[in-house]
Amino acid sequence: MRHAFPVCALAFATGLAGTCVAADAEVSFKQDLQPLLNAQCVFCHVDGAENGELNLGRRKAYAALVDASSIDAPLPRVAPGDVDKSYLVHKLRGTHLSVGGSGNSMPMVDPPRLMDPAQIDLFVRWIEQGAQNN
Repeated sequence: MRHAFPVCALAFATGLAGTCVAADAEVSFKQDLQPLLNAQCVFCHVDGAENGELNLGRRKAYAALVDASSIDAPLPRVAPGDVDKSYLVHKLRGTHLSVGGSGNSMPMVDPPRLMDPAQIDLFVRWIEQGAQNN
């Protein structure tokens, strides 16, 4: 059995304690993922600055992600239950070019770096769990 400690330690170290979720617990879009989007993504993906035609503000993020077509790749942004066909995960992992995508990996920060693996794992688990609007 995996333990939540590594994810929790990272969450506290990065100031995102709300993202501390036990490995076998259900991931909540609103409580676990939206805070990550708010902290790392909405600067470029919000009303008036919708890079990639993607608004990740709290009122629009779920609809903009789940079963929504990507303008950059032949995959949906999030395919519930199918991590490999979810373009969002490829953008976070930096594997987006291998699936026909374009542009930079996300989040795009200076200096460039990928999201922490424990944070990406939250998105992966949420998708595996069916990408619920919870």
